[in-house]
Amino acid sequence: MRATTAGGRAQTQERRGTRQELLLDTVERLLADRSFRDLTVAEVMAEADLPRTTFYRYFPDLEAILLLGVARVSAELGDAAALWLNDVTDPVASLRPSAAALIEVYVAHSRLFLAFAEAAASAPAVERAWQDALGGFVDLATARIEELAAAGRSDLEHPRATATALIWMTERFLLQTYGHEPQLPVSTAVDVLELVWRRTLFP
Repeated sequence: MRATTAGGRAQTQERRGTRQELLLDTVERLLADRSFRDLTVAEVMAEADLPRTTFYRYFPDLEAILLLGVARVSAELGDAAALWLNDVTDPVASLRPSAAALIEVYVAHSRLFLAFAEAAASAPAVERAWQDALGGFVDLATARIEELAAAGRSDLEHPRATATALIWMTERFLLQTYGHEPQLPVSTAVDVLELVWRRTLFP
């Protein structure tokens, strides 16, 4: 009996997760031609072809969908950053593919990143979630810089301050570059990020 109950709970959780992802996809699609502040629950549910009441089974408000969006893009950015963070053979060469992968995430979710910025003023939970996500990347970059310094591959004196500057510079640069028109060619953005990180970390 317990196994059946556990299986039922698992199926319910799976359905809930699938429906939440569907609604996040719907919001991101609608953001292609409007700002987050202009979006309504009614529009989201009409686009998803679901009754409006269904929305509130999964989210208390639209800002809560953005929290799920923060989790989604953070995971994708983490995968991109790992190309450099986890490279133990050539941390200089791996800067470029890592930068390219980061930019790919920003290009794919540019309107979602803009929505994080728009919602920050009126949705403190979204702002905190995004700040925490970036803070996590600062921690990882700090640890990586300290490893490089200990191995004699970098001579930076202030690892955390440097990591903070690089992470926030990258976030602002990519938000401005791919959240607005005209956009830089991806190859140019990769060149810029790779150059800034390389010359900072490996002067």
